[in-house]
Amino acid sequence: MHAVRAVTRGVAAQVEDFAQRPDALVVEFGIELTAQAGAVITAAGASAQLTVSLTWNNKS
Repeated sequence: MHAVRAVTRGVAAQVEDFAQRPDALVVEFGIELTAQAGAVITAAGASAQLTVSLTWNNKS
């Protein structure tokens, strides 16, 4: 969860620099954990996907 918080804070910090900040920010994480095992675990790995969606409402 520490890594998730760090990434989310980083994305939010980047959005603060926008000239017109979005009305909504959604960060979605997809995490995949894998392990190859025989009698003992011989290899393990992890990968992650990140989707960021920004929304601006038309206020005209």
